[in-house]
Amino acid sequence: MSKPYICDRTCFISYLAESIVSFVEYKVNVGGCVAESFLPVMSLFDRHCMNHPEPSICLKQDTVLSFLAIGPFEKNSTAIRKSSIIRSFGRYLAAVLRIKNVYIVPALVKRGQKTFVPYVFTHDEIARLLHEVRNYQPKQEYTRTPNMVNCMFCIFTMLYCTGMRISEVTNLKMREVDLEQRIIHINQAKNDNHRIVTISDSLAEACSRYLEKTKKCKTSDKYFFDTGSAYNDGCVSFKRAYTYFRRFLDAAGIDHKGKGFGPRMHDIRGTFAVHSLQKLSQMPGDINVHLMSLSVFMGHQSIYCTQEYLWLTSELFQDILEKMEDYTSFVSSIFDEKMGDLDE
Repeated sequence: MSKPYICDRTCFISYLAESIVSFVEYKVNVGGCVAESFLPVMSLFDRHCMNHPEPSICLKQDTVLSFLAIGPFEKNSTAIRKSSIIRSFGRYLAAVLRIKNVYIVPALVKRGQKTFVPYVFTHDEIARLLHEVRNYQPKQEYTRTPNMVNCMFCIFTMLYCTGMRISEVTNLKMREVDLEQRIIHINQAKNDNHRIVTISDSLAEACSRYLEKTKKCKTSDKYFFDTGSAYNDGCVSFKRAYTYFRRFLDAAGIDHKGKGFGPRMHDIRGTFAVHSLQKLSQMPGDINVHLMSLSVFMGHQSIYCTQEYLWLTSELFQDILEKMEDYTSFVSSIFDEKMGDLDE
């Protein structure tokens, strides 16, 4: 029988040194991995952590994302490899060592030649972002799109309160928003997935305020969000919404992490899912039912799309595990699947 692999502890010197050593030994001795396949990345990350010191063992989002920031000449394959190793390390800290304050980087998503990672806003960041949207004052009056600024606060409130996609929000027709019944009919959705979402008190207030402000600006009654321009029947374009989004991020003091790491507008949808799951995990009843309800609400093709949000914050997953004395088969299967990723 071969001797267990022992990692050289002198190779790591950051506040995460002991955790990295135990992670490396776990990957080799339990997972059967070759140490040389991931040690170089962990060594680089250890040195990176020396410039981002912490008083206790944790894995902060800013530390991870700054390390994974994709350079202008970095290949997608390199970025994916680095993120995979750091994601595995985060899962090890959360699931094996049970460290609470851990950011687990989601899987990089590749579309064409662009690679990006989802960003989860904190509750404080969302509050600051919406505050800046509400109080935004343009430097000059817009004559071609006089209603654009009025649209913004309601648009971003709707994104966060419903988890809708930006295309679903901007394409809403007047008849599809029923403030009296407090429901929104989404008829132009991804995968031709028609669904209904409910309107919260805060969103209802934002919608009512928006409609009151826009009585004299709208050019037609086709779209709920109308720029006040005759072009495209007043529909708000993604490009213009994103331009404002970047302004609001800057005003709120939220750094854009660079290409591949956002935040993107679509990350507000992911943030809605994470924050909703945090609340749902604290409610009585079967967590599976809560997950299924959220999956339908967000228009996911299956509940497995929703379950991925469990791993965006380690606290969220641990809360669910610790809440249940006997894990249901569904939640247990998620845990087993994700733990299995450590051994790949």
